[in-house]
Amino acid sequence: MSDDTALLAGLQRAGAEAFPGFRLRAVATTSSTQDVVRAAAREGAQPGFSCLAAAQSAGRGRQDRQWIATAGSALLCSVLVRVDQGLLGGVPLAAGLAVRAAIAATSGYQARLKWPNDILGDNLKLAGVLCELEPLAAGGSAAGADAAVAVGVGVNLRVAEFPAGVPGVSLHTLCAEPPPPATLFGAFLAELADRLDRLKRSGSAELHREWLEHATGIGETVTVQSGAGSVSGVAEGLDDDGALLVRTRGGVVRLLAGDVHIGLGGRPR
Repeated sequence: MSDDTALLAGLQRAGAEAFPGFRLRAVATTSSTQDVVRAAAREGAQPGFSCLAAAQSAGRGRQDRQWIATAGSALLCSVLVRVDQGLLGGVPLAAGLAVRAAIAATSGYQARLKWPNDILGDNLKLAGVLCELEPLAAGGSAAGADAAVAVGVGVNLRVAEFPAGVPGVSLHTLCAEPPPPATLFGAFLAELADRLDRLKRSGSAELHREWLEHATGIGETVTVQSGAGSVSGVAEGLDDDGALLVRTRGGVVRLLAGDVHIGLGGRPR
């Protein structure tokens, strides 16, 4: 059995343990793993349907930013999850925490979290999470209330260099030996299933506490830029739905999206 075959076999076992309906579509290249999973959701795929790609040519991050990766340089994956509509705000928290924990379990590196969806290494972007609701999904819960969410993840494992102006970092510069993508993905599936189970059993409060333990920027002066403008103040924490709470001179502002720059100078971190 080749090393790649053994890794994929191990991933199949890990996926089946994490999600009873796990099904893996592993591809050499794709435009976006998110598109594969969202299409499967529309066809009635079960929670745990996943796409793992060695490379992608038109991946996207938040606000439709491109996430392009060459073969073998990154973990590129998406997973279908289904949760009650009232718990949607907890899914990005669960996903970010799962990525951070999986990186720690497989490499020993302790990354930090930055709202809303970044995982940082040495104050630079090591990984990102994108959660997209699929409104046309079929095959929800028996009551028809569950929402289908494609959880996309990109982790820089062996990226030699980043484009000018991109504050990224690769895991191979932060630890002795980064894990193979399949190994990291298997760990991520287990961590994600655990946090989704906690979310469904007791709501988002426990995830909020865990997120704050590993977050950067909370209690610091931040500037949050979004399509609606710029807000500056002190980041105080998270609201029940995952919104960032920023105390400004005019009071506390709830922010559901935006780019966070930490520090008085607004320098990205």
